[in-house]
Amino acid sequence: METNGLGIFESMRAILLLLFIFLFESAFGQLGIPRSYDPASIGQGGIQSLDRSRYQPLGNPAILGALKTAEAGAFLVQPFGLNDLAITYAHAAVQAGSGAVGAGIGYSGVNGYRAISTHLSFGHKLWNRLFAGIGMDLYYLDLADYGHTYAMGITGGLVFPILSGLDLGVILRYPFSIATSGTEDLPVYYQATLSYALSESVTLSTEWLQEADFQSDIRVGITYRPLPQLPVRIGYQSLNNGFTAGLGYQWQSRWSLDVAAGHHAYLGFTPSAGFRYRFSQP
Repeated sequence: METNGLGIFESMRAILLLLFIFLFESAFGQLGIPRSYDPASIGQGGIQSLDRSRYQPLGNPAILGALKTAEAGAFLVQPFGLNDLAITYAHAAVQAGSGAVGAGIGYSGVNGYRAISTHLSFGHKLWNRLFAGIGMDLYYLDLADYGHTYAMGITGGLVFPILSGLDLGVILRYPFSIATSGTEDLPVYYQATLSYALSESVTLSTEWLQEADFQSDIRVGITYRPLPQLPVRIGYQSLNNGFTAGLGYQWQSRWSLDVAAGHHAYLGFTPSAGFRYRFSQP
């Protein structure tokens, strides 16, 4: 009887994990497996920044076309404060010809649950006013007693500097998901980001995100730098009526540290922290 009771408990645990994965997807507009935004994005409402001085894994791959230095980093996201769903992600980018290559790997796991994602992307500068990029992602999710599933997807992105300080970025994610026996399709995913630098210390951003079977999500964010090395970020997401906030710090022009948290009206806070290192000064 004790063994059977333990089995029921583990099954319920797996079901609850799947429920929270779905809720995390709804709150942040992405799968709850390790495909999470980094703290700099979470801090400004989940907006995928068009800041061309840093690579954001799973952001717009076209940004890599403007990257000037090689870098590496890692971050941790704890959805709704739950240790069972904590996501660890490591990433790196290096220049390659007239563009750059970025890669990342994420992991989340607990008894009976394991999720792994890998990411590879390339960005290239086409003309003075246009950057283009393409990325590929592979996801693997394993649940005890429920089997495993995996999926692949392609991401295409463009970044267009409209005016000085005004950038437009567009993304089409997973237009071609690969499905065979035992796999799960990923939805087509559209995204448009507009970023405007009012001054050297203030940047305003807004983003429209549309994922299949979900309502559109409108996001707004502000980054304010009281000091050049100290970005303060706040944001809002319409889909879950949630607010976010974050703080960064940069020293010696190479090290960066970011912390952020998003708040869900019913599920509470999702804290995040990460760092990155540039191998040379930009």
